[in-house]
Amino acid sequence: MAVYTNLTAEHKEDIRTLYNLGKDADFIEIPEGILNTNYLIKDKDKKYVFRLLEGRRNIDEELKELELLNFLNKNDISCPRVSVNNLGENHMFIQEKMGCLFDFIYGEKVSEINGDVLKKIGSTLARLHNLSRGRSIERTRKIDLDFFYDKISKIDLKSVLKEDYKLIMGKYKRVKGIDFSNLPNGIVHNDIFPDNVFMGEKLSLIDFNDCMNAPYIIDLSIVINFWIRIKEFSKDKENKLIKIFLNAYEDERNLMPEEKKLLKKMVLKMALTFIFLRINKSYAEDNRGKNMEVKTYKELLILLEEEADEVY
Repeated sequence: MAVYTNLTAEHKEDIRTLYNLGKDADFIEIPEGILNTNYLIKDKDKKYVFRLLEGRRNIDEELKELELLNFLNKNDISCPRVSVNNLGENHMFIQEKMGCLFDFIYGEKVSEINGDVLKKIGSTLARLHNLSRGRSIERTRKIDLDFFYDKISKIDLKSVLKEDYKLIMGKYKRVKGIDFSNLPNGIVHNDIFPDNVFMGEKLSLIDFNDCMNAPYIIDLSIVINFWIRIKEFSKDKENKLIKIFLNAYEDERNLMPEEKKLLKKMVLKMALTFIFLRINKSYAEDNRGKNMEVKTYKELLILLEEEADEVY
């Protein structure tokens, strides 16, 4: 989430009218995130999130995401519900960009990473992956290692990264030629950070705008990196939490031998993917004048440390 497009008073009035919101419905910018423009809308005792797509993506593929969210909700996976406007559509256009209004999901963001939380996320991801079979969402702009390397390779990386250049590029060389394409795959969330999980009456997943067809172990690798390894637990606790998470996942969907063989490499690849993403946001893209959260890649360097071979 971020704010790239500032909605005018006229835009806001169009949204209020089209979705039958109150005339005093308030629009509040959400600066967190990286890809799209997002506003929190407060309308009396109700809340919504309005998302405006900024990635110049294929509209048909974006509509598939909305269909997926509806399908998941019907199959007991809690995620944002898209609103239908008074024209009978689940989207509108502002400045040729597709906008959608989602019901606000109530709950608390995950404040403590423990075994019980990891069991829930493991089980939910496995059910998501099982339900995604036979569905397809392709993204022209996506969270992908090669996509972001192509972006940052156009700048002077040695000057930007300085003492970190050798470490980062050395790790990149270890994974860039590995073929993961033959692994079991389907629709993955692809951005399954703790910020995108709410704990309420049930566990809810939000922000599916990077979901796409890819190997399932991408989601597992993001959880291992950004729910567990980034927390700098003791090695014993880290290993225990990873096993709890993977066991909960396998209670719903068994990992194939080839997935287990390449999981550790995928963990490294996804760590590098988000490091490259942050380098791109900080040094390659021109984000002047945009209300967005910018995070440093340096806080992710701990993910490039070696792990024990027996972890998974």
